[in-house]
Amino acid sequence: MMARTGTTIKGSKGEVRIESQDRNGRLCVEIHLGDSASSYRCETEFSPPVIEYLIGRIGCTRLADVIDRLANMHAILNSQLFSYFRPEEFRGKCLLDFGCGCGASTFVIAKMLPSTEVCGVELVPESVEIARTIAALQKVGNAKFLCSPSGDRLPDEIGQFDYVMLCAVYEHLLPHERQTLMPLLWSAMKEGAALFINQTPYRYFPFEHHSTGLWFINYAPDSLAHFIARKFARHHRGCDQAIQKSAIWEDHLRGGIRGATEWEIVRNLTRASSSKAHILQPRAECARDRADYWFQRTGQKRFRLLKKAVASGFRITDKFLATVPSMNVEVVIQKLKARRRGVVSESP
Repeated sequence: MMARTGTTIKGSKGEVRIESQDRNGRLCVEIHLGDSASSYRCETEFSPPVIEYLIGRIGCTRLADVIDRLANMHAILNSQLFSYFRPEEFRGKCLLDFGCGCGASTFVIAKMLPSTEVCGVELVPESVEIARTIAALQKVGNAKFLCSPSGDRLPDEIGQFDYVMLCAVYEHLLPHERQTLMPLLWSAMKEGAALFINQTPYRYFPFEHHSTGLWFINYAPDSLAHFIARKFARHHRGCDQAIQKSAIWEDHLRGGIRGATEWEIVRNLTRASSSKAHILQPRAECARDRADYWFQRTGQKRFRLLKKAVASGFRITDKFLATVPSMNVEVVIQKLKARRRGVVSESP
């Protein structure tokens, strides 16, 4: 029997109570984890059958992480997509959500852009199966999912796209994958297509917040960073402690310990390509440039004057170095045909 509101479902390491449904169709759920006295209350757009399926498939702990990710994705993707393009510019277009996992970002995009065909691509077959099942249960008609054959290849039937999204993905690519996959993604983009990258840590930001929670480890060479991470990494939600303690440096790289810069991303994209990478500036009324976009995303009530000063500094670095060295790289790159390779950072 499918779960309904007002019921409690027991699962791996906890239980989930499905409570009321609001006017927008979202369910209020309460997740109790077996190894914790605390409970986690949240709202989700997943239907009761999807929640029941996920509890049985991935357990209560991962369910909380998936719902959390969905909630965070909406604000991030809504801001980035519509700060750079008008909603009507996505109609009838194709968007690739690369590294989609179980489809959290794909489902958010598919709902925000109902007239856009969205394709989620993921390396892990289990995640693709879960995403396809959720899409069927949720009756998401404009999203499909493909499985990558390997970490440095794209599915053969990938096709061509008007937009490509890498949502908290680039940092998890190994160095050789960045050099092989990014040109493949570039070749799958039509002329004039745009690539969105967000939630990727800035490689040289003083604080490494993604994997270790440590200061200045970004400036250490790999061998020293590996030693420091294993000995002193701080545990926090969403961080894999097994990766933190791993004796294999590649595991730390896969976990996202090394972020990126705009220049590295552009260099890998345009490798052996004659097309030009054009770093776009936002076009929304509230964000006149990338510095403004960063300022709007930080929330301006606290330390407003300090943040405005930092934004002014970012405006200078973006103008002369084509980079905004904030905690995370948030960049949109357009593919243009050009006689020579290069990078341009200016308003579209």
